[in-house]
Amino acid sequence: MRAWLGWLVVFCVLGTPALGVTVESIPRPSKGSWTVDLTPNRVLTPAVRAEVDQLAHALNDEGLGQLMVVMVGTTSRRPPREFALALFNRWGIGHAGRDDGVLLFIAYSDRKAEIILGDGVDEPEDQEASDAVMAQDIVPAFKRGDPNEAVRQGAQGLKALIENARLNNPGAAAADLGGQEPASAPTVSITEAPASMTETSSSEPSLGFFAGATGVVGALGLAGSAWLRRRPRKCRTCGNPRARLGEAQDDAHLDPGQRKEESLGSVDYDVWWCESCEDGTVERYGRFFSRFKRCTRCRYVTGKQTSRTLRSATYDHGGEVEVTVRCGHCDYVTTSRHSTPRRTRSSSSSSSSRSSSSSRSSGGGRSSGGGSSGSW
Repeated sequence: MRAWLGWLVVFCVLGTPALGVTVESIPRPSKGSWTVDLTPNRVLTPAVRAEVDQLAHALNDEGLGQLMVVMVGTTSRRPPREFALALFNRWGIGHAGRDDGVLLFIAYSDRKAEIILGDGVDEPEDQEASDAVMAQDIVPAFKRGDPNEAVRQGAQGLKALIENARLNNPGAAAADLGGQEPASAPTVSITEAPASMTETSSSEPSLGFFAGATGVVGALGLAGSAWLRRRPRKCRTCGNPRARLGEAQDDAHLDPGQRKEESLGSVDYDVWWCESCEDGTVERYGRFFSRFKRCTRCRYVTGKQTSRTLRSATYDHGGEVEVTVRCGHCDYVTTSRHSTPRRTRSSSSSSSSRSSSSSRSSGGGRSSGGGSSGSW
């Protein structure tokens, strides 16, 4: 009997980690900390955790928003996105009344990453920025086997998302799409990917159906776009088939600005070569989601945007941020200033709840599920 009980204890102890954590079992970080690492081997280094905490502390201190990073081993059978959303709303990440929180959630053993956006930073441009951070920073770093770099770059990108959100820049122009218009080059024929992703903002019970239908339509649109991009081409001069050059060969047919766009990932180019005529045509494909801006001087999508707080917002007055765009091709720099709203105080009930839990870093924000998903 004792031997049987002993083996039962060993089975329970060894089997428990495989079940993963639950939303309720994840400890909320203490005040001043914005990272949680519950992976078995504590994947995040102290240096990366300190850097993330510093970024998140600056956002919170300036009243712009709250950024949290949570890393677990596995969510077991619960879908990671459902898990992350439940955790976000359980903790109330973000400031009450502003809903300006963002959660980067990683199920490391499941090879899944989720970005959950608070309702206050869930505009279409915020969604695009979230997708760009996931696709260009987080997932590639995980694929390279560098989880710390994935978290570091992801936190930096999400900090910029919060700073540049319309919530924090109400007076800023919202028309800058970051270079989706075609470049004007004589041999370029424009082939933009079809924008088949529709926006849904309804909270009716049929939301899940429409979201699923939208996903199917989007997948079909992307598949169709890929087919159109790789369909055979014929030379209009001689009628012979053209050959699509590889990434290494097509650089010889691109100008320096175009090569820079490709290296940054803001634009991709295809070169179709006719061997008989010794002639090549260049086709441009602008990326759906890119954090790079179109340079107002050279017109290439090679501008990197950064922001600096000139005046922190308080409960009595708004703040001011300086936005700088530096072109990676011609080094041209543009600078603009934007106002940020003053901080808002929570209601009396929220205040009493927050004062009773002053040791906590977050509380008061809410998300309806906006954000991005990734896997590697």
